[in-house]
Amino acid sequence: GLPLGGEYYKIRVTTPLLGAIFSSAGEVRNTLYKTASFQFVESLKNRPVVSFRIDGSAAETSGVGIGDVLLNVNNICIPDTDTAVKVLSETPRPMTLEFYAPGDRQVHICKTEGQCMVKYDARESMHPRTSREWKPKYVVIGDLLGKPNVIYMYRSKAEYDIAVREAQTSPRTLSVKVKQFDITGARILKRGQVRYPNQCSPWYYFVIVREFGLPIKISAESEEELAPVYDGIAGYLAKSKKRGPSTPPKWMQ
Repeated sequence: GLPLGGEYYKIRVTTPLLGAIFSSAGEVRNTLYKTASFQFVESLKNRPVVSFRIDGSAAETSGVGIGDVLLNVNNICIPDTDTAVKVLSETPRPMTLEFYAPGDRQVHICKTEGQCMVKYDARESMHPRTSREWKPKYVVIGDLLGKPNVIYMYRSKAEYDIAVREAQTSPRTLSVKVKQFDITGARILKRGQVRYPNQCSPWYYFVIVREFGLPIKISAESEEELAPVYDGIAGYLAKSKKRGPSTPPKWMQ
C-alpha cells in the first residue's frame, strides 16, 4: 500500500499533452525524494512520480505537483512509468487522473535544477578572473533520462521545457542544444565566493573536478539560487563515493 498520510486528488485533462515527465520512486531517491525515508520510497515501488512539469501545461494548471504520484487513469491502475506513458498516450480525452501527494512530514521535495552561471572550457580549477568569462545556463541534475550522474546545461528554462516536450515524442530528437557532463567519480574541489568589480555583490560558486574532462565551475548571485544545483550534485557524489572505479564515458568534454 501507499505511505500513510498525504492527500489524494483527481484532475480532468482535455489536452493531448499532459506536460509531465514521470520517473520511478527509486530514480528520484537521490534528488526529489532525498529527504524521504527508505520505507517511504520502497512503499511506492515502481509507481510513476512526477519528476518534471512544463510551465503552462495541463499538469501545472491543474495543480499537479512535482513529486506527486500517478495512481490511475480513468480508474485504470498505473503501476509503473512504462504503463503511465502507454495509457496516457492511448486514452481518449477527456480523461480523469488520480494522484497521491506526499505530506510535508513524509518528504520535502528537492528540485535539483536552476538558472546559474557556468564555466567548463578551461583547465584551471580556480574561478574565472572576470564575470564575462561565465556563461548563463539552466542547469539540471538528472534531467529527462533519469541519470543522476549527468549534469545537463540548457541555454534557458524555456529550452529545457521544449526538450521535455520533444522527449515525449518519437523519435526522441531534440531541436535545442544541451551540454552533458558525466560526473561519475568526480569530487567537489572547493566552494566559496568571488567578488567582481562590475558586480554589486559577491557571487557564490563551487568547482567540480572530474575523472574525465575539464573542471566544471558553477555559480549564482546568491546561496539560495545555487543551493538546488549544489545539493543535487553533492547528494549524488556522496551516494556514489563508495562505488568502484568508473569507466571513461563514450563522449568526452
